[in-house]
Amino acid sequence: MGCSVDFKATGEDRGVYYEETHRCIIYLNNHENLEDIYKTITHEILHHCVEQTGVQLDELQEEKLIFNMQWADYSIA
Repeated sequence: MGCSVDFKATGEDRGVYYEETHRCIIYLNNHENLEDIYKTITHEILHHCVEQTGVQLDELQEEKLIFNMQWADYSIA
């Protein structure tokens, strides 16, 4: 099952993923530029991808995994 991405003008977070509905919400007011928005979209979609694997991770493990995936180009080089 895929996920959907929706945008809201204001909110407290940068983005959030809801497992129950497979929905990502991106809050535009907490971003500095378009590249920043793209990174948040990727981050939230990666939450969906991890959830779809069925692997059980706690919140900290999942955040660390996603962070390392997003910065792999810089850390491997």
